[in-house]
Amino acid sequence: MINVFKKINNLEEHTKEVFLKSFSIIIVQIIGIAARLITSIILGRILGASGLGEVNLINQVVTIVMVISMFGMDHVLVKKIAIGYSKKNQKEIGNTVYTALVVNVLIASLLTIVGVFCSKYISITFNSLKLQVPLIISLIVIIPQTIGGVFASSINGYNKVWQSRLLKDFLTSIIVLLGIIVLWSLKIPVTLFNVIMLYAFGRIFTFIIASIYWKYLFKPFFIKQFLDKSMLKMAKPLLFVSATSLLLSSVDILMLGWLSDSSKVGLYTVATRLVLFIAFFLQITNSVLSPKIATFYFKKQYNEISLMVKQVTFGLIIIGSISLLIFLFFGKPILGFWGEDFKEAYICLVILSFGQFVNISTGCSGVLLIMCGHEKVFGYISWVFLSLNLILNYFLILRYDIIGAAIATTITIAGENIVRVIIVKQKTGILTIPIGLKKLKK
Repeated sequence: MINVFKKINNLEEHTKEVFLKSFSIIIVQIIGIAARLITSIILGRILGASGLGEVNLINQVVTIVMVISMFGMDHVLVKKIAIGYSKKNQKEIGNTVYTALVVNVLIASLLTIVGVFCSKYISITFNSLKLQVPLIISLIVIIPQTIGGVFASSINGYNKVWQSRLLKDFLTSIIVLLGIIVLWSLKIPVTLFNVIMLYAFGRIFTFIIASIYWKYLFKPFFIKQFLDKSMLKMAKPLLFVSATSLLLSSVDILMLGWLSDSSKVGLYTVATRLVLFIAFFLQITNSVLSPKIATFYFKKQYNEISLMVKQVTFGLIIIGSISLLIFLFFGKPILGFWGEDFKEAYICLVILSFGQFVNISTGCSGVLLIMCGHEKVFGYISWVFLSLNLILNYFLILRYDIIGAAIATTITIAGENIVRVIIVKQKTGILTIPIGLKKLKK
């Protein structure tokens, strides 16, 4: 233990700050992931694999709609507000938020209208008309959810990282869990409709808290000057990046809902949710690294970026190795918490774990491309592997069902991350994996 603390003290100051800030986020993340897992276990035991699959399909559709609604502005907000904050330029920060609100609310409004009208056809695609009403309820709260997303990203750019993660990812999950406990204690049936109502309430509550907290950080909410067209120019390729990245992580679930049935979706999503435990350490460090990389790159401090990302990746590899071994040896007992039927997803869990291990071991290559101005390159890479993912999932699901989906997803994740590392080295001169770390420290 003493050696661990010595190693932490020997880290470069910015890397140390990343790990220290990551500690607070890890606490938030653990609470959030625990809430999601417990909710998933309860729903799996009450609604079964089929009911859990229906809840996850609706949430997956909402997540895709939210990515389009944000239009890539989440990344733009973090980058521009981090730079504005480092320069103490309040007008730049205020106008950035104003531009994002105008653009995102307009897109969210259009998507809500289109989504409600198309809800029947989406339900038919997933072979279940009973999804229509819960889907409409989820789509109605897209506008407040989008505004909350704008404020959460702005809070991240303001260097309030764990608060942003709580608002962006986990507060809704905690509220849903508490809601399910209340329903159970009042002996009210836990149904698909009631669960989706809880998610809708959680998203509205999160929007209110995000608005209040941003008002606390930045008194006027926003400063209306002009619509910053440069943000739209930055956002377009980032929308492509976000959409393709999301689809890469959603294709397997959506195609299972189409080519198989909701019970298989339920089994598979439990495995995917568990392996995200490996990836969440990367997500945490990325959220801390994003504003720092943007600021360092703006100031042309390339050596600082290189040392920081290599040290962070080294720590991530250790965490990834431990997580992989846990799922390899204890995967079946863990899946048993959802019920005996869910142990069928063990092979999927192991296969997906290898994919996420490669993901975490290649570090923040994606964030580097985005924050260093290579959004289009990131988008092209994502598009190529999205196409590959679609083809592999289609044929492998038809042949091997949920195991086929796991194989297709793992091949895609591993391939994309290896290619990103190579491209980042070519474009920025920075290698994210910790080769040559000792020389760089000297």
